[in-house]
Amino acid sequence: MSDITVEPVENYLRELLPERDPLLARLEEYAKAHEVPIIGPYGGRFLYTMAKLARPQRLLEIGTAIGYSTIWLGRATSEQRAQITTIEINPQTAEIARQNLKEAGLLERTQLIVGDGLESCRQLTGPYDLLFIDADKRQYRGILEAMLPQLSPGALMMADNVLWSGAVASSKQPDETTRAIQEFNRYICAHPRLETVIVPLRDGISLSLVR
Repeated sequence: MSDITVEPVENYLRELLPERDPLLARLEEYAKAHEVPIIGPYGGRFLYTMAKLARPQRLLEIGTAIGYSTIWLGRATSEQRAQITTIEINPQTAEIARQNLKEAGLLERTQLIVGDGLESCRQLTGPYDLLFIDADKRQYRGILEAMLPQLSPGALMMADNVLWSGAVASSKQPDETTRAIQEFNRYICAHPRLETVIVPLRDGISLSLVR
């Protein structure tokens, strides 16, 4: 993944980041060593801050991976002990996430579903106050269409990788994934129930307020 911002800005932001606790630091090292895509410390801090502001009672994450972003969201909502539902398609990765969530003290209020993100969403019942999408990019729009009726007014919807290393703006012949992200971005920016901004942080994170 290429940088969206220039290297001096990246270095400056990196120097400002607070040091992560041993668990998050270990997960960052694990992700780097095993090439596991995670939202990283910039994105994690963004999720944490938005979840703190939103104070959701129920939140849904699509794309658990090793539980890194789940931990950021869970810690941000510890005061109200929000109920977390998170979906991961890979059973082996889901088991690693389960152990990490247990270590973080979040497993007792987390429902970890193993399955396809879109298909699993179609089986869920809201309302949810926060939705974070970080799964198969080709499913982004379908996931949101399935879950939008389940999102309460005032809910937050966030999605990662919406700038796709800049490919959404520069590809003359975009591949299937890039086209899907472009379509998703147009959808969330034009939808009458969503007030959306795309933040060029890391690989691009969208933030939508549900009307």
